[in-house]
Amino acid sequence: MRLLLVLLLFRPARRLAEKVRAWRRHRKLVRQLRDLGVYGGTITADRSKSDRPAPPVPAPCREPDGPVSFGCKTAWLALRCGSPEPVISALRPGLRQSANWTTGLAAAQAQSGGWVFVSPVLDGFVLAVGDGLFALAERQEELNALAAQFPEVQYFASHRVSSSYCWARYKAGRCLRAYCTEDGRVLRNTGALTPEEQALGFGAFPAQDGQDADRQPGEEDVLDIAAAWGVDPRFETPYPPSTGWLCRPNGWKEE
Repeated sequence: MRLLLVLLLFRPARRLAEKVRAWRRHRKLVRQLRDLGVYGGTITADRSKSDRPAPPVPAPCREPDGPVSFGCKTAWLALRCGSPEPVISALRPGLRQSANWTTGLAAAQAQSGGWVFVSPVLDGFVLAVGDGLFALAERQEELNALAAQFPEVQYFASHRVSSSYCWARYKAGRCLRAYCTEDGRVLRNTGALTPEEQALGFGAFPAQDGQDADRQPGEEDVLDIAAAWGVDPRFETPYPPSTGWLCRPNGWKEE
C-alpha cells in the first residue's frame, strides 16, 4: 500500500519539478535578454500574437525636417565635434544613406537592422542614436576606444521595461563619470557626481548595489542629465530643419 502511494505521488511531483525547471530557464532567458538591452516584454506562448509582423519602418526620406524628440527605450551618444563625418568614420559603416530625423530615427529605433542615425551638428555635438548602442553599456573597451577619438563623448541608455538607465561622460578619452542601474541594481558607479547631477538631485540615487536610497533613476532623469551636459533630446528649443545619416556599423551591429 505504501509503495502504491509513493508511485501515485511520484508522477505529479515529477511534473511539478519539470515546470519549475522550465520556469527557471524562462527567467534566465529573460535576464539574458535584459542584459543585452533587447528585452521588450514577457515571452508568451500565444504564437498568434508573437508571429505578427512588426510595423514597417518608413523608407529613408531626404527632405529636411526639424529634430524629432527621442530618449525613451533607446541608447545614444553625444560626441563633441564640428562635423558628422568623424562620427560616421568611427562607426565604420558598411552602409550609409542620407535620411531626415523622422525616418532616420524610425529605422534606428527598430528592433532589428542594426541602424544608427547620425545627426548634424547641434550645439557643438553630433548625436548617434540606435537600439544597437545598448550593447556599449557592456562593451567598455569599445566605448573607451571611441571616447579616445573625440574631445568629449557622452553615452546614455534608457529602457523602462527592464528599468535600465545609464549615463557616462568622457573627456580626452578618460571616463570622468558613469552610472548604470538595472532593476534597482547598481551595475556601475564610476567617478564623483558632476555639478549637474548634484543640481538635479542625483545624490538621492543608491551609490552601490543593495543600498537603501530615497529614490531610483527613471527615464526623465536620463533626459535631464543629457540636457544638462549638452543636448536635450526632447528638443523643446526649436532647431532649423536638417537631415542626417543612417549608418549600419560593421563593429557594433546587434548580435
